[in-house]
Amino acid sequence: MTAIPVERHMFTVEEVVAAMLPNVGRSREIELRVDADGYVVVDIVAPVQALQSVHLEPTAHEVREMRPDTKEEDDFPGDRPPSVETVISQPSDPAGTELGPREEEARSLCSLPLFRAFLEVKTEDAALKIMAERCHVRSLADLDRTRSNGMNLRHVIEEYEAWKIT
Repeated sequence: MTAIPVERHMFTVEEVVAAMLPNVGRSREIELRVDADGYVVVDIVAPVQALQSVHLEPTAHEVREMRPDTKEEDDFPGDRPPSVETVISQPSDPAGTELGPREEEARSLCSLPLFRAFLEVKTEDAALKIMAERCHVRSLADLDRTRSNGMNLRHVIEEYEAWKIT
């Protein structure tokens, strides 16, 4: 039997990502995986401070509240934008219209205890919020609006399937 020389190099995930993507900076979480097609996928979650420092433009309702020349009776409840919690936790079909296929799939996954364990949450409402965050959408109904939003759901499902195997 002949010996085969092997060079072994060991790196942490953070070191590998820093070498490949030097502009990433410090992140809260880095996940490295190989997808079904053999591509290396690097998921990077921004630091908590960076997420909190994102400045959103004020809504029309907030602008109206800031202006001293508007009267309170000019404000109709229908003009107020729903809160993020309301958008995420309520199905997009209040009038009985059907859910889109991706939204329906996301909601059915969030109802599964095993999927909630994957997301590390206990309640279905918490899972719905995390699912929207992981898919980078404001509401689960947005999953059916564009193809890229739907792909974000596919990525979460791929992670879940890989998690079940390990």
